[in-house]
Amino acid sequence: MFRLSFFISIFFTFIFASNPIVYKYDNTENIALEQRVKNSHLKVYMPTLPYFNIMSLINGTLVRLSDSTKGWEYYLASKHKKIDNLTYDFWLRKDVRFQDGSKFDADSVVENFEHFLKGPFLYSNIHLALNYVEKINKYKIRIHLKEPYGMLLNDLCVINFYTKKYYEKYDWRPSYTAQNTKGVGLYGAGPYILVEGFASGVAQSKKIVLKANPYYFEKNKPHVKQITIFTQLTNKEVIDNISKKEGELDIAYIPFDKKTEIVNSKFAKLLISPSNGNLLVHMNLLKKNSRLNDIRVRQALNDAIDQNRLIRFVFKNEAIKSPFLLSANAYYSKNISKKYLNRKSRFSQKELYEILNGLSLNVITQDRFMFIWKGIEYQLSKYGVKLHYSITSDEKVVLNKLFENRKKHYDWDLLIWGNEDWNGHPWTGLFTLYPYSGWSSILKDDFLDKQFHELFKLDVDGKEFEKKVNKILLYSYEKAYTLVLPSPNIVIALNKEVLYTPSKMALFPLWNAKITPYHWSIRKDSLPKGKLQYTYPIRLKNE
Repeated sequence: MFRLSFFISIFFTFIFASNPIVYKYDNTENIALEQRVKNSHLKVYMPTLPYFNIMSLINGTLVRLSDSTKGWEYYLASKHKKIDNLTYDFWLRKDVRFQDGSKFDADSVVENFEHFLKGPFLYSNIHLALNYVEKINKYKIRIHLKEPYGMLLNDLCVINFYTKKYYEKYDWRPSYTAQNTKGVGLYGAGPYILVEGFASGVAQSKKIVLKANPYYFEKNKPHVKQITIFTQLTNKEVIDNISKKEGELDIAYIPFDKKTEIVNSKFAKLLISPSNGNLLVHMNLLKKNSRLNDIRVRQALNDAIDQNRLIRFVFKNEAIKSPFLLSANAYYSKNISKKYLNRKSRFSQKELYEILNGLSLNVITQDRFMFIWKGIEYQLSKYGVKLHYSITSDEKVVLNKLFENRKKHYDWDLLIWGNEDWNGHPWTGLFTLYPYSGWSSILKDDFLDKQFHELFKLDVDGKEFEKKVNKILLYSYEKAYTLVLPSPNIVIALNKEVLYTPSKMALFPLWNAKITPYHWSIRKDSLPKGKLQYTYPIRLKNE
C-alpha cells in the first residue's frame, strides 16, 4: 500500500512540478569511513528500554545478544562447553581490557559474579539457579548451578563486568530490571565510555553522552567518536529534528504513519528492517472490580481487533499478523504463529457487542504509540468501547505504573510498551505473565507457574522446548491475559550520511555505525546540492 501511494505521489509530482523531484538509491555503503575521525558524532533517539540498549554499548559480558538463531554470540568469552546440566566452562578472550586500561581475566569474572549474587536481577530465575563461579586458570572459568537452567546463556548477556573501582562506589541491588552502569566513569569493557548522564533501570536522564573506548578489543571499532542519546522527545521534535535540519538527530525510531515525511526529506532516509520485538499491551487484572477479570471480556477485546485492517491502515503494512503475545517473527514462536494465524473469533458480532458495550478503559501510553491506539479505538468503538488516555513521552512514567501496580493498585486498564527482544528466548514476553518477575499485571496462575519452572530447566535446542513454549502460548491465548497486536517491523529514520543496520533484538549496535565524509559532524563546507536529493526507502529482509 505504501509503495503504491509513494509512486503515485511521484507520478503527480512529475506532471505538475516545473522542477520534478528526483529520487536516488542510497550509496552510503560505498563511501562510509572505516576509520574513526576525530570529531565524528552521532545523535540518537532511544525511546524504548534505553537502559537496556545502552548497556551493551558501555559494558562487557561473556556473551551478548545477536540476531543469530541462538539469540546470542560470544563476546568476552571465546567459547564454552557444557560439562553436565549443572556445570559450564567458559574460555575468555586474552585481548580485553577495561576502559581504564586494567586487565580483564578470570579473577575479574569471579569477583563480578560474587557481587552479582548479592544483588541479582529478579525477572528470570538466574538468582535461584546460579550457585557460584570458580577460576580454572587465568583465562578459564567454571559456572556451577544449583539446578538445570536452560536460560543461562541468555541471562549471561546482561551480567556486566566492572572494574574494582566501580565497586568502591556502586554495587548490584535486587531489581526487576537488568542493571546498567550507575555512574559516569571508566568502569566497563564495552565500545563506549559513559561520560554524561545515566540510564539504570527505569530511571534515565534526558540526554546521555558516550565516547569511544580507546582500549576496545574489536579492531577499528567503534567507527564514531561520540554518541549523544536522547531518551525523551515528542513525536514532533523527532520528525522535525531529523527531517528538516542537520545536526539534531541522526538515528530515530519513528511512528509508522510518519514514513512519508522521511521519504520526502532532504536530510533523512527511511530504513525498514525485521524485528523480533512486539508491542505488549498489559491488561490490569489487579485493579479492584475490573471487568477485565471476566475472561469473556478479555477474549472479546482480542477478537474485536481486526489485525489485517490494523496492519493495512495503522501500521502502514509494516507488521505481520500475530496470534500470540510473542513476535511471529522470532524463531521460538514462528511455527506456531503460522499454524494459528487464521483462528476464528470465539464470538459472533452480536455477542461481541453484548459483551463489550459500555466498557470504558483507561490507557497508559507513550505519545509515539497514539497512532496505534487511534486505530484500536476506531475498531472497538463499534462495539461500544470507550478509551481514555494518559499520555507521556517518557517511557519510565509508563513502566513505573506497571512496576508499582501490584502495591498501589492503579486505575489503569491497558498499558503499552515496546517490548524488544531483550532475551533471545520466549521469556522475553512470557515473563509478563509471571507475577514474580515484577513486570506482570495478572493474578497468580498456578498452571503457568508450574509450566514456567519446567521451561526454565529446558535447553533451547532440546526436543521438549518447543512443545513447552507452544503449550504456554496456547494457554495464554485462551486466557487472553494481554491484548495481542500485530508484530511490527523496525521503522527508523537515518541521516543520509549515516550507515547503520539495526538489530532485531533489544540492541543498538552503534559500534558498527559509520558516517560518510559528508556528515555534518566532520564536514567543513556546506552540503553539496547533489546530497539533498530524496532517497528511496531502504528495506532489509530476514536472512
